[in-house]
Amino acid sequence: MIRSITIVLLCLWMLFLPTTSFSKGKERELAAVQLQAAPSKLRPDMAYILLKTSTAKSGMFPIQHVLIREPSKEDLSEYLAAKHKAYDEALPEMQKKAKDGPVLTFDQFGFDYQGSPNSFVVISKKFLEDGDMRTILLEVRPATYIVYGITLGDRGLVTCNCLGTISFEAKSGIITNIGSLYADKVHKKSQLPNLEDNLGEQMFQYGLILGQALVPADAGATVPASVKALPTEPAQFEVVEQFYEPGAAGINRLAPIQGLLGYTKGRPVDLRKSAAN
Repeated sequence: MIRSITIVLLCLWMLFLPTTSFSKGKERELAAVQLQAAPSKLRPDMAYILLKTSTAKSGMFPIQHVLIREPSKEDLSEYLAAKHKAYDEALPEMQKKAKDGPVLTFDQFGFDYQGSPNSFVVISKKFLEDGDMRTILLEVRPATYIVYGITLGDRGLVTCNCLGTISFEAKSGIITNIGSLYADKVHKKSQLPNLEDNLGEQMFQYGLILGQALVPADAGATVPASVKALPTEPAQFEVVEQFYEPGAAGINRLAPIQGLLGYTKGRPVDLRKSAAN
């Protein structure tokens, strides 16, 4: 089954904040903590994501992955309450400046949300193990996460996987191994594997476009010795349909994944369902 996240993502993009945001001199709750040493035991109230990442760069900037957590009903309620308050406070001044012209509607209104972010950049220099592919261990809230896109450095979103991607559940007290994530510029041949279907000179018409690929972990995947004693399982993925993301500089799709994610006439397809039929 292909999951629809269009309605949820209308709020997700507004919640997008970098992992290093600060609020009124006080550090915000991080959407993810990158562990550079394996814990002796896992917190039962938290979830953990294990992955390997490529280390491509564009100039001086590392090309890094962006993951996003689907917000809970409580997250959305807190966000909307904060937005209503900010809109009501700003409305008199907006009406004054507009004079007889149009005033921003509630949906159009943007504000500095001070709540907890639900997206984060996977920082390649904060790793559990180094190598050609760096091993990353993230401590996150239990939830469903989406392989959302790619950025340069550690802020914002440069290219989203708006044309198709995957999601997975990170469960409490368990390390979810998602496999290997690759990202690079895709307007010319990449040195990285698995990005072939995202390549082409046409990808550089108006600016820099980045591409992303995933090689999922399976039940026999090796894990670092430091986490072997901890409960670990491979991620169970779901295909995510196309969605709207107004905050990205460019759009692309997650590269096809053998036996999992394909595309038919540009639309994402769950290949497991096709094989079953």
